[in-house]
Amino acid sequence: MHTAKRGRMVLIGVAASAAASCGDDGRPDGTGGLTGTATMISSSSSTAGSEGETATPTTTQGSGTQGATQGETSTPTTDTLTGGTTTGTTAEVGTTIPGETTDGNTTEPLDPCEGGMGGFDFSYLWIANTSQGSISKINTKTMLEEGRYYADPNPGAASSSRTSVNIDGHYVVVSNRGTGTITKVAANVEDCVDKNGDGMITTSQNKDDLLAWGTDECMIWNVAVSPPPDSYTHGPRGTAWAPGTFNEVSCKYEGQSVWVGWMDAPGHGIMGRFNGDTGVQEATVGLDNWSPNSNYAPYGAAADGFGNIWFTSVYHELGRINTTTLEVKRWPGNGIQFYGMTVDVKGNVWFGPYSNQPVAMFDAALEQFVQIPGTTENHRGVAVDGDGMVWVASNNGGTNGCGLNQIDSNTMTQVQFHKFPQCGTPVGVSIDVDGFIWMVDNDGWAYRIDPDTYEKIQVVVAGDHYTYSDMTGGGLVGAVIPK
Repeated sequence: MHTAKRGRMVLIGVAASAAASCGDDGRPDGTGGLTGTATMISSSSSTAGSEGETATPTTTQGSGTQGATQGETSTPTTDTLTGGTTTGTTAEVGTTIPGETTDGNTTEPLDPCEGGMGGFDFSYLWIANTSQGSISKINTKTMLEEGRYYADPNPGAASSSRTSVNIDGHYVVVSNRGTGTITKVAANVEDCVDKNGDGMITTSQNKDDLLAWGTDECMIWNVAVSPPPDSYTHGPRGTAWAPGTFNEVSCKYEGQSVWVGWMDAPGHGIMGRFNGDTGVQEATVGLDNWSPNSNYAPYGAAADGFGNIWFTSVYHELGRINTTTLEVKRWPGNGIQFYGMTVDVKGNVWFGPYSNQPVAMFDAALEQFVQIPGTTENHRGVAVDGDGMVWVASNNGGTNGCGLNQIDSNTMTQVQFHKFPQCGTPVGVSIDVDGFIWMVDNDGWAYRIDPDTYEKIQVVVAGDHYTYSDMTGGGLVGAVIPK
């Protein structure tokens, strides 16, 4: 059985044929999805394409296909993974990292209730390939790209961006800003659907195996938000799975949903709830007087462990929805330029503000914003690990320039600023099942960072990647399931 690295959040991985591990903390959680039985796997190739509130429940069916100011304090090593081999000192791509099993995502089956908590069955990093209108599935253990999938029927116009993974790692959703749609993809072939009834699951097998739209049977559904966005800047952005409800009998999370933010008119924002199993739009929460200073759709979204979805206006405010009552509360940011966001296990919200601003946190109990001294950068994506370390991507132009800011949420101080041998436009940050930090660079690669040794391994991923939401599901698990 896989467990997290020393001192970080404990996540139990199980075999693909085993049930999900489970939790007993009584917080709101959830799981679900369409399933299919695969007897064989078939694959074919195709050519890649070319980036005072009111809460009104609805039952609208979505359209589309159903189914430190200081440098490094230690001397880290950096390796680059390209194609099938590595450069540097690591072994071939696909071989195991020391201390891991040969099959990165398969362990011995165990009682799904062992450990008394929920967690991932799989460990993947899902990266949006923005201009191609696709998403890539990266095995975080072998660091191989195991599949690539179109995210929309019109990939050239999709401008795919935010990806979000559900609480057991079985499914990802991606929001397409240009076409106003959301797409769900299964991580595991056993969760895919034999749509053509041929007794096989036809799905992508590697980074070069991008199947034509509608032929990949691990694409579960694609739906359009309603009412539709009236412009590109109003298209769906903030995207987050909500965990649903924990079933103590089945030891599974049930009734999961997906929350997405968009705008249907100037000054009017929407947060919509979509059924995680079917994609049906179940609720529409209107946001009046929305984002007057930026004219962008709700920019970030994340769930906490107490039944709330948090969301932001990129330059304006923070909001919270009670997912049971659909009650909304909003707080002005007082000049904080919200960009990336995540929620920690205490329910506090962390931000990576842009435009030379410090990392910020919203104390949910005190309802106060706090800024971290000495962390002024051009930040974007943000993630919090199981030790309470906050990791924030930073672009050029700030105090330290391009890299990764590390903050200790326990002391509210900066630990250090991490530099990288190759650093273009880091955007996304996420935590994987083993507690490793992943930083995705828009310019065509990602880094895996060991939080203990600061060793960095670069993984080349073709395309541009404007993606910085919860790309592994580690943010959701870290917020919902206490260590």
